[in-house]
Amino acid sequence: MADNSKFVPAKGMRDWLPKEVLLRQKLIRLIESHYQLYGFQPIDTPVMENIEVLQGKGGGENEKLMFKVQMRGDELDRAFEELIKKSNSVAEQTMARIAQARAEIQQTADMGLRFDMTVPLARYYGNHAAELPKPFRCYHIGPVWRADRPQKGRFREFYQCDIDIVGGASDSCEVELLLATDRVLKELGVGKFKIRISHKQLLSELLTGFGVDANGVAKIAVAIDKLDKQPYEQVWKEIEALGHSLEVLNKVDGFIKNALNKQVDPVHYKIGEAEKLWLQIESIRQRVHAINPNAQVVFDPLLVRGFDYYTGPVFEINVEDKNFAFSIGGGGRYDGLIEKLGGPKGTPAVGLSLGFERILTILLEKEGAVAKATYPRVYLVNDGQAEKDLQTLAEILRSKGVAVEAGLEKKDKVKQLIAAQEAGLEYAITEFAPGASKFKVRQLSTRKDTEMTAEELKALLS
Repeated sequence: MADNSKFVPAKGMRDWLPKEVLLRQKLIRLIESHYQLYGFQPIDTPVMENIEVLQGKGGGENEKLMFKVQMRGDELDRAFEELIKKSNSVAEQTMARIAQARAEIQQTADMGLRFDMTVPLARYYGNHAAELPKPFRCYHIGPVWRADRPQKGRFREFYQCDIDIVGGASDSCEVELLLATDRVLKELGVGKFKIRISHKQLLSELLTGFGVDANGVAKIAVAIDKLDKQPYEQVWKEIEALGHSLEVLNKVDGFIKNALNKQVDPVHYKIGEAEKLWLQIESIRQRVHAINPNAQVVFDPLLVRGFDYYTGPVFEINVEDKNFAFSIGGGGRYDGLIEKLGGPKGTPAVGLSLGFERILTILLEKEGAVAKATYPRVYLVNDGQAEKDLQTLAEILRSKGVAVEAGLEKKDKVKQLIAAQEAGLEYAITEFAPGASKFKVRQLSTRKDTEMTAEELKALLS
């Protein structure tokens, strides 16, 4: 048996079949059209950034999953030359030392593949702030890379779709992002979903108010973040093992159970700074529902977002489907990140990202989703006509805006029609006379033949 392992993509990557690519392109166009309804403009950035941009900017765990790009070519030679110049003695410049030094430098990365769209946007805005409107509303769709453990709906290379408002401090920006995202997800047809919202600091403020010590707050937050994957009893055992007093545990237990049951007990939130944060999030949620009562936006105080650069309201989108237990997007306010990268001081920003591969995973399993992913085109049967006549008709139709897939080899006519239908085509030109204004078109699903002009065919396809 032949070994096909060399044809398999790298771990965590995947190949896309034509119909899958067409579905992805169709969804991207839909997402873009809806983002544009809200006045967002497209941007693009390089897939690689300088390593100092990507490291130490609050990317949390994802920084550890970064694909680093080793020095190469001229950069490697320059770094090597600088190291030799700094050598303290001739003895250090022996061939053995030179070989060792070069090997060490080759392991040094000066660039990395972007692991999200937010850090590149912050760098982009710092570079172009003088040329951009304020506030700047943008969307960015493209691939990102993380050296993560591959699993269903999770790849090492995947697309993200981000919308951001840079330069807007009002939480009306959050309201608009939530309205736009709710609209897009409903148009995509992902099924039941919830956009969970909270504040980056709310959970830690509440836990501190319940008497949890500073070292225990992060550990309880990590345990709470597992609730979408593990039963409450298992998570609670992990929290109990942290060694807090019975009084503290009772308060935490009551709070978590209320939150899981979608019950908001104001007594839990009237604790110092937590009350102000809670009221801000409730205000955002209520204003979204005042504009769109059917928006799938819910307050969830158990929401934990891993990125350190978030400074205010945070979001996470979860599908409610027995077959899928993962988030399909998230985001939040990241005031300060642009300044941290050396951009304009005090620049506020907020964004929300959709995980495109996870949305595709859901849609690809829906009956008929891929089958419908095609573009309108007609098949031109090669029944032994002269190549000049065949291609001339194809070019005339293309000049009128009709996509044509011409048979380039004479084959059995029935087999050509079956292959065309299997490729997703619905119509085929089965007979024509050179120079004639009409030709015979067959609808493949019904086998009905109709004489029509190029204009009539274009209208039919559209």
